[in-house]
Amino acid sequence: MNLISASRRTDIPHYFGKWFAERRKAGFAEFINAFGGKGRVSLRNEDVLGYLFWTKYAHSFKSQLQALRDEGISYVFQYTLTGYGHDLEPHIPKLEKVIDDFIAVSNTLPSSECIQWRYDPIVISKAFPVSFHFAHFRHIASTLEGSTRIVNVSFPEPYAKTVRRMNDIVEVQYRQLNSKHKMVSTRYPNLSQVGQEANTLLNHLANIAAEYQIELRICSNPEWLLAQSQCCSVALFAHYGIELVKKLNQLEQRPSREGCHCLKTIDIGMNNTCVSGCRYCYAVQSHETAVKNFKQHEPQKTMLR
Repeated sequence: MNLISASRRTDIPHYFGKWFAERRKAGFAEFINAFGGKGRVSLRNEDVLGYLFWTKYAHSFKSQLQALRDEGISYVFQYTLTGYGHDLEPHIPKLEKVIDDFIAVSNTLPSSECIQWRYDPIVISKAFPVSFHFAHFRHIASTLEGSTRIVNVSFPEPYAKTVRRMNDIVEVQYRQLNSKHKMVSTRYPNLSQVGQEANTLLNHLANIAAEYQIELRICSNPEWLLAQSQCCSVALFAHYGIELVKKLNQLEQRPSREGCHCLKTIDIGMNNTCVSGCRYCYAVQSHETAVKNFKQHEPQKTMLR
């Protein structure tokens, strides 16, 4: 049996609900794995431990969630809610609309511990100074009180493709470079990196979150001495019962990158398919490529593209 991730690579709840429903009906999904090979996984209920959904807006996914509940299939959410607006997130609905959707999704779950808020990445720039985050984060946290218990944060990862897109519009402070960032540091020798003010910001955000009974954790940025995220964990699914917990406890950790502590999942998404257009996205080479793939997408196909 497998945990299914849907998906770190694209927003299936927002854009590919029909495809997801068709794949469940067919009992399997196919995908291209991280090594370029074709993968296939059973989606028959008896073969699935549960679903971990990743989204920025799940309003159109209501019927799929209802079907899972009707069939007694567990699901949890990593829900990104940053509210940076059109320049950075051109095709994400307005903040208050997304907040309403987050709360609606939370209300379908057995506990607010089954959905984690992602204020991720934390973009520090002239348009989004530290003072912006103090007020903006507080506003979101206050509205989500009671609807989630954990917020996961990180700073923008300096992938060359994301630096290229971001630098077109604004100078952003990236995660501190290390030996694994040799290519981007050579190409962009003057890349701005987060400094001491980031530590002050993180501690302040953690205090704000705590006011609303939310714990702040840092995702795959182990250089910051804060509670570490585990975005796919036994705890996320714990409210679905002890029998599921016993099965999940047998899964090994399968980190997706440095500092990741996630349990092993099978991800059924594919890169270059999300058309939200977020400038900081690492799963899309270019928005034009994603739009082309999206237009060619057929819900009846076995894989997204």
